Amino acid sequence: MKLLCNGWMRWAMAVAVAVVLPGWQTGWAQPRPAQTLAAQEKQWQSCEGGYYTGPREGRRNYSNDKYLWVATPEFAKRFCLPEHMVSKELKGAQAIAFRMVDGADSDRCGVDDDGKANCSENSKARFEIYLPQSLNLPAANPGVKFFEGGRTTSDWYLSNINERITKSTRYEKGQYQILPGEMPRFRNPYSHPDPGHRFALIYAHEGKGRWPVAPLWEVGFRGDWIQGMDMLILEEQLGIRFAWELDHYKAEKLTPATSDGQYLIVMDKRDSQSDGKKLWEKSIPQDHAHVIYLPHEFAQQVRQASMRRGGNWLDFIKTYQQR
Repeated sequence: MKLLCNGWMRWAMAVAVAVVLPGWQTGWAQPRPAQTLAAQEKQWQSCEGGYYTGPREGRRNYSNDKYLWVATPEFAKRFCLPEHMVSKELKGAQAIAFRMVDGADSDRCGVDDDGKANCSENSKARFEIYLPQSLNLPAANPGVKFFEGGRTTSDWYLSNINERITKSTRYEKGQYQILPGEMPRFRNPYSHPDPGHRFALIYAHEGKGRWPVAPLWEVGFRGDWIQGMDMLILEEQLGIRFAWELDHYKAEKLTPATSDGQYLIVMDKRDSQSDGKKLWEKSIPQDHAHVIYLPHEFAQQVRQASMRRGGNWLDFIKTYQQR
């Protein structure tokens, strides 16, 4: 009985302490007073361009943002972005949002001898880039203000490959017209009458050289997204997470994860002097129409996110070899 009473008294004292000092010794974070939260939320929504609706410390309701963000201080101030998204290292763009996405044209599975399916899920790396219109970038089709080239509709699963191939030939002959909204701004569809401008993600290291990471395709454009700013959407089509791992993208065992080099998104310049060279062989920035310099920390977050699904290069190839 004495032990029972002592145990009960210790429990009662612990409860009393928890009541007097809520959260003490419990490890529970204390909720902020409602008036404090309201004042904080009002501050987060006070920017003239709009405000970020994703998670923030102390916010009770938010959008489930799955993007990795980086932005200049000016963009962050305009849209009330959290401080951890801000970087003075970002050059050539106002902001970039990155995520891995699925796409009907690259979601493919192969079944091995043990009956295990290997699928290339979330195989597209997507960069949504906010560009100031003051850059005045050259465009193959400058009249285009809206372009949506994502092939994520159900007709992709019908494998009407012959129809897709003949569209290219018919377009060159003037027998097929591209619908409004399907005409890219920077590149030319079917590379006719010329390829237009190309994009690529490369790794550059002063004194060591430059290496390709992945070609990037223009899949979307939003002209005048907001006053003075456009949005360019680029995607890598063939599994970017494997490209990071290939040894020939490194020189002298240089690891791109080091801070000695920098990841860049480059835009091709269409002129006689630069044509014929590969994008990563050209001098920076002279031989490019535009260069976006990715901050080191953001680039490593992108690298980790794109490799998170695991697998290896052979697994990826097998999904496309099997018929």
